[in-house]
Amino acid sequence: MSVKKLSNGKYRTDVYDINNRRIIRVFNRKKDAVEFEIKIKNEKYNQKLTSLGMRKAKVLFDDILDEYLATKSHLRPGSVQRYTSVVNQFRAFLKERGIKYLHEFTPNDASELYKRLISPRKDPTGNTDKILKAKPKTVNFYLQVFRAIFDQEVRKENLTRNPMSHIKNLKVEKKRPDYYTEEELKEFFKQKMHIKHRYIFLVLLNTGLRFQELANITWNDVDIEARTITIRPKDGFNTKTFESQRKIPMNSVVYDIVSKLAESKESEYVFTSSKGEKITERRLLRVCKRIANDAGIKSRAYLHKFRHTFATHLVQKGVGIEKIQKLLGHSSIEETLIYAHVRPDNLHDDVERLTVLINNSFDKEE
Repeated sequence: MSVKKLSNGKYRTDVYDINNRRIIRVFNRKKDAVEFEIKIKNEKYNQKLTSLGMRKAKVLFDDILDEYLATKSHLRPGSVQRYTSVVNQFRAFLKERGIKYLHEFTPNDASELYKRLISPRKDPTGNTDKILKAKPKTVNFYLQVFRAIFDQEVRKENLTRNPMSHIKNLKVEKKRPDYYTEEELKEFFKQKMHIKHRYIFLVLLNTGLRFQELANITWNDVDIEARTITIRPKDGFNTKTFESQRKIPMNSVVYDIVSKLAESKESEYVFTSSKGEKITERRLLRVCKRIANDAGIKSRAYLHKFRHTFATHLVQKGVGIEKIQKLLGHSSIEETLIYAHVRPDNLHDDVERLTVLINNSFDKEE
């Protein structure tokens, strides 16, 4: 090691850079001196890889990050914003470390990046007594993005190995999905509500659709003869992931509802508000909470809970998990556990099992 402690208590490094120029620097802390020495050695190592043709030189990080974000531009605005925020924080880290080119980023930089992700930090609102710590799920999302950025460059042969490969995900304690019980569902649908609201809640329950997926279903997405609804991107709406593009089989409850609505189409959208307008999540959530309160439901009421209920009750009734994952349109391994491609037209019998939960409830109107 070229780091030596001086008589005044400081530390000196004596190294040669990639141009074989001698560099002597003095640091107050040994840690800083060692990090500087490691940085120079990594630069020399990276230069050697480049000279051997094992790594391409001078690939700008700004170009890399812009290209990565471009691959996320098709996602919903909220998702795009989330990825952009992570990438911008990565840019700030690179700028602070003086890293401009891809080959300058080392496994040591990856370790420092990880250390910062898991380190507690002060509350940015100014509350000095409050220390914030990122949740494991949040940390893992950041790591997922960082790995994907470098994997992109490995595939392009700008790197031979991902410098984040030695960083492991944090363990995430999975919470049991919250869902409505059969008794809660029966009490919920006993309540008076507008017929269109009843239709929407029943469809959410019997399809497992996300709210935005249901709200953006147009009549062009419906095939009444085949008894399917197609979830796909369109102007003003993007599916959550590529796997979210799928065909949803209609069980008898959904089929009867859609058939009734098809008799008098008021809008290009299949499911509309009580006034015939495009439904909004905030207003429907308010209706959902009111009905749940009238029904005496003590657990938290929210729209996505119908999706959890759809999946949970199918599992309880013996439907294979791989089929349920196909119906939900999950993509990540953490969500899917076991993923299998199942043809939608083979799933009608499976979703039909839900009809026993609520029978003929869509005919009641306030």
